[in-house]
Amino acid sequence: MLTHVRLEILPGDKRLLNFTLPKDARFWFAFVNQKGVWPWREKDEILIPLEQQSRGGRAVPVEIFYSSDISKSGEPGSRSLNLQLVAAKFDLPLENITWRIFLNEKWRLTKWTGSLQLQEDELVSRATAVDLQGYLQNEASQQRDKTRAAEQMLALGNSALQQGNPQKARRAFESAYGLSQHDNAFNEDARVQLHNVKLQQALIGLNVRQSSAGGEGDALTGKLRAGRGGKDANYTQQDAKQILDRNSADENAAFTRLAERLIQQQDAAVSSPAVIQASIPEQGRMLTFSRAVAADKWEDLQIGLKAKAVTPASWLVRLAILAGTVLVLGMFVQSARAFRRIQ
Repeated sequence: MLTHVRLEILPGDKRLLNFTLPKDARFWFAFVNQKGVWPWREKDEILIPLEQQSRGGRAVPVEIFYSSDISKSGEPGSRSLNLQLVAAKFDLPLENITWRIFLNEKWRLTKWTGSLQLQEDELVSRATAVDLQGYLQNEASQQRDKTRAAEQMLALGNSALQQGNPQKARRAFESAYGLSQHDNAFNEDARVQLHNVKLQQALIGLNVRQSSAGGEGDALTGKLRAGRGGKDANYTQQDAKQILDRNSADENAAFTRLAERLIQQQDAAVSSPAVIQASIPEQGRMLTFSRAVAADKWEDLQIGLKAKAVTPASWLVRLAILAGTVLVLGMFVQSARAFRRIQ
């Protein structure tokens, strides 16, 4: 069974999402805010880094793909199916849970058990199945959505910079850079603006540390020093210009070379994986289960399914139906001829 999990999370101060997979399941890849991330393991748990959202109050989409063996009874070719499905478990309470299961259209559900309620049982036509052309169209649509989101993040970053919030601007530019990997021109623009914000923050931090070491400074550097050397403190572009203009050209050049080296080292230590956004074919019999809330962390979500194959009509029955149809048509023909003779 291939499973695609999608969560909408308000991370707050949470920086890692911990979860466990069903026994013997194989993790494929994960996305946070439509960008691939590097997970790691600690014993049985998998940890995914979460990013702080640039827009407060907006949920961060997290997607996880994994495959697993499902416990079932019945030999291959059997006319019955008995499945025990187990979901991934998370270190968070969950709400508005929906679990969609796709089976071959030949199966008819006879019984279900588990921790979710069956809401819908319907057939999804093969016309909606994913083929190569459909996959390419879906990819193009996703890229357009990413471009729109990246444009919004870039505008948000510039607005935050003008409002004197460089840390928020940096997060927005990072999002714009990550979302625009498919557009080289836009991606380069986002990269340059992100680099400029990083460079400015590094320069402000170096200047504040120098003034602190020398026992110098004024109210502005004192405010930035209270904000951990300028890393988390807010400052306007006019404040930044005022601090940098105090130095000579040689001092600013030396600070710039040092800041560039620091940024290069930080960027070299952080890399984003290149992953493929899988498209799971949604066809056959779709069973939709739901649950309002799972209040406990690491709560088990399980579904048991029993199904029987829809029995096709035998050849004898088909021949009988065909013969009956021919007989009825013959009776209509005879009736029409008799009606014409009467006329």
